Amino acid sequence: MAKWFFCAAAFCSALGLIAHELLGAPMVLPPLNEADIAAEIVWLHHFSWHVGSVSVAVMASMFLYAALRPGNLAVAVFATAMSIGFACLGIALALFGNEVLWGTPAPYAWLVVAALAGLGIAGEIRRK
Repeated sequence: MAKWFFCAAAFCSALGLIAHELLGAPMVLPPLNEADIAAEIVWLHHFSWHVGSVSVAVMASMFLYAALRPGNLAVAVFATAMSIGFACLGIALALFGNEVLWGTPAPYAWLVVAALAGLGIAGEIRRK
């Protein structure tokens, strides 16, 4: 049963990655190029945006690995910690930065991934 939760977490992470790159990037990155902001800041934001995408791709891969190779609980725990960190970041930025983030998937999507992964971890622990 654990493998299905890890597969679901991997799938949701992959959907998040696709949405981040195909939907989010065109909404966020081009306006930065047109803004009156120093080029170093604009390109640091571009870099950071894509680092987020790479991180999510790695996290999705880790969940898939945990699903396909039962017994690799450390990999699943690390990927789950990443998703919890992303969830905390999205919620904290919405609470203390700008409430406009509540209108984006950022505060919610990673909670779903973390919950699915947590169920997978619980199932893997019970299996032993």
